[in-house]
Amino acid sequence: MPFPVYQFVQIVYWLALATWFGGVLFIAMAAPVIFRTVRESDPLLPTVLSVNLEGQHSTLLAGSIVVNLIAVLRRIELICVVAILATMAVQLGEGWQDWFGAIPRVALFVAAAVLSMYDRRVVWPRIEKHRREYIEHADEPEVANPARRQFDRYHRESVLLLKIILALLLGMIVLSTSITQARVLISR
Repeated sequence: MPFPVYQFVQIVYWLALATWFGGVLFIAMAAPVIFRTVRESDPLLPTVLSVNLEGQHSTLLAGSIVVNLIAVLRRIELICVVAILATMAVQLGEGWQDWFGAIPRVALFVAAAVLSMYDRRVVWPRIEKHRREYIEHADEPEVANPARRQFDRYHRESVLLLKIILALLLGMIVLSTSITQARVLISR
């Protein structure tokens, strides 16, 4: 394969991997800062009035901000997954990395993509469901408190998944340093 094609594939691969990693890292670092900053401001949300939610307005507002950031990340993440999948197929098909050496990198990619989809399709719908239930029944502590506990549980699970995905992507970055066109040029 001509050298410009190699460069193009590598640029797309590294841009997609760096964008995905950077997006996940940004959310992992920004979310706690957003929660802390909004909590320090102690806002009152006029659309959510309830005595049971006293002191929780900041959590709800910060949660809404983070949810909107994650929604953007999910769209970008999907584009990155498709780009990485396509470029990895070309890299392996062209022999830029031997199959045995690529197995760990492919396994990390598959694991990150599966965990991302699990978070997107299973965990986040549950988070949203329990968050809505918590807000809608804020004046009924017997309904609101269990909903909040479930919300907190799934939120912790999502944060854990985010950290695991971050570690998997970091592993991919480290293992991707062995991709080279040198073997192809030598064999010709």
